[in-house]
This record gives sequence, structure tokens and C-alpha cells, in this order.
Amino acid sequence: MQIAQSPYPSEELLSVGIEIFDAGNVDPKELEKQHSSQQIRDTEVQFMPYHLKTTLEQSGFWGEVRVVPKGAQGLDVMVKGKVLESHGEELALDVYVEDAQGYVWIDRIYRDRLAKADYEQIVIGKRGPFQNIYNAIANDIATVRRRMDPLAVKQLRRTTQLLFAAELVPGAYEDYVVENEQGKLEVVRLPAEDDPLWQRVNQISVRNAMFFDALNNTYDPFYRKMWAPYVDWRRYNLVEQVSIREARGESIKQAVAGLAMIAAAVLLEVYDVDDASTIRDVLIIGGTQVVINGVNISQRADIHRETLKELSDSFSSDAKTVLIELEGQTVALTGTVVQQMAQWQELLRKMYQEEQTFPDTDLSDE
Repeated sequence: MQIAQSPYPSEELLSVGIEIFDAGNVDPKELEKQHSSQQIRDTEVQFMPYHLKTTLEQSGFWGEVRVVPKGAQGLDVMVKGKVLESHGEELALDVYVEDAQGYVWIDRIYRDRLAKADYEQIVIGKRGPFQNIYNAIANDIATVRRRMDPLAVKQLRRTTQLLFAAELVPGAYEDYVVENEQGKLEVVRLPAEDDPLWQRVNQISVRNAMFFDALNNTYDPFYRKMWAPYVDWRRYNLVEQVSIREARGESIKQAVAGLAMIAAAVLLEVYDVDDASTIRDVLIIGGTQVVINGVNISQRADIHRETLKELSDSFSSDAKTVLIELEGQTVALTGTVVQQMAQWQELLRKMYQEEQTFPDTDLSDE
């Protein structure tokens, strides 16, 4: 993975938001093909973005990197991922990265395949299965960042700030950012730095970051606890898939051989071959036993699947309550992360409206 040789100045550090991944095709039949389940997929679409977050942080190219719900505001670069395939042998992610101005940084599919030996290189908490994919995504994003000059970074950060202001205060800042002929956003006006309205928006923006921090604080213990069982599931999943394939192959071979023996016995009977009765009986009995053996192997494959299902059922992705200190009070946000974000945005708008009513109120932290 590429590592920044020298840190950027604080004013040039871009913030990155990584949306909770799209689960992709969660049709039960499709998940069964991958020897996975809805429960595991719901869990890993939260584990994967957090692991990508830790990978980006290690690169040293970025400011704050946070896992965020879909539709989050106030971030310079947004990363979106969709799971195309995920099991012990293969991971395929469709990744889309776009900045606040609408420029697409990445739009590609990352795919990697592992063997049993690859699992010996895993370091719990640091290097996970398919780490090459996470490193490749981090490198591709860093490549785009390195091409940006300080002026482009400044323009992007201004766009992010003004888009957040327009979202918070509809009608007040909407004409500060416009869409150009290329369909990208650009800043055409700037508010005065001493404008009280702009200062309030900036102060509320700091509190918006508090929500992302609180949300990520709930993800961190989940991420740490998930490491061991998730890696074990992938490793076991790989063993199960190989076993199932081998069992299927052996079952088919056994069945074909058994049917061939029975067919040979039938031909002996049809052509009334002399002294063939003993051979015929041996072929029928032997062929039948071979077919039965093939069926037994298929049943063992079913046992593998059932064992994997039991392991899948051990995962849980229940929503957590997020607690945030706001203006001296503890605010509890509940439900899914999307619902929590909607509650938070409503609180921010309410806070702004109250400040409009009482303009002398100090929004700064005590």
C-alpha cells in the first residue's frame, strides 16, 4: 500500500466518508451459491467499510476518515461499495468514489481469489482476508489525491462547506454553488468570514462531525469483535466450498460408474450372453452399491452446508443506540444508521432555527 512520504498541511487534508456498503444481490438462492446468508451479508457490509477506513488511515493521505450512512453531508470525498460476491474463496466489490464537486475518482470492480495458504498471512486487527483489494482501493484513491494542487483542494473544501450550509439552511446558500457546463459543481460566491450566519453554520458543522465520530465509536468495538469470527468464517467457508466441490465431483463419478455397471448388466441380459448370469448379478449389485455410495457423498455435502448455515446464524447485526453530548445534554439516536442520521439532521436544523430566534446565544463549546 502507498504511504504518504510527508504529511499534507492541515488545510489540505480532505475528509473521506465511506458509506455502508450495498449488500448487492441477496436473493437466497444466490447467497446459497456463495455458501453465505442474509445475516452474514448484513454484517459484512458494515465490517468491510470500517476495514477500508482503517486501511485509508494507515496510508497517511487523509484527514478524517469515517464510515457514514448513505446521503451523509459535509465530507469532501465519498466512497461507495457494492458487494458482488463474497465468500472464503473470492471477494468482488464494485467501488465508486466521487468528490463533493461531482468528479468521479474511481468506478471499477475489484476482485481477488484466495487459496488455503493465503489465510496463513492474516494478522488479526491488521491484515485481513483479501487485504490486496483494500490496499488497491486505497492506492487508487491516493493516486487521484496526489494529482491535486493546493488550489484544487481549497476549491473542493469550499464546495463541501457550502453544500452543507445549503442543506442546513435551504434557500440561504443555494446560489453560492452552481453546476457548470460539464455538470460539475463550482463555487461562484463566498460568504463573508465575519457573517454571523456563516459562523453559526460552521459551528454546527463541527457538531455534524460529532455524529460521525459517535457513530464510528459504536462501530469500533463491533469491528474488533468481528475480526476473529469473520476470518474464521471465511477460512471455514473456503474449506467447505472445496469439500463440497470434491464431494459433488466424487458423487457424480460414483453415480456414472454405477450406472455404467448396471447398463453393462442390462446389455448382457439383452444379448443373452452365455454363462453371463453371474457376471450380470455382480454388475447389478456392484453398480447399485456404487450409486448408493454416490448418494451418501451428496448427503455429506448437505451436512457441510448445514454446518455452514449454523455458523452463519451465529452472526448478529442489530442496530445500536448512538449517544451524543449536545449542548450539555445527552442525545440518544436509535434505529438503523440511516434513521439515526435523519434524527441528527433534524436536531441540527432545530438548533439552527433556535439560534435564529435567539441570535445572541453562543454556540461554542463550554
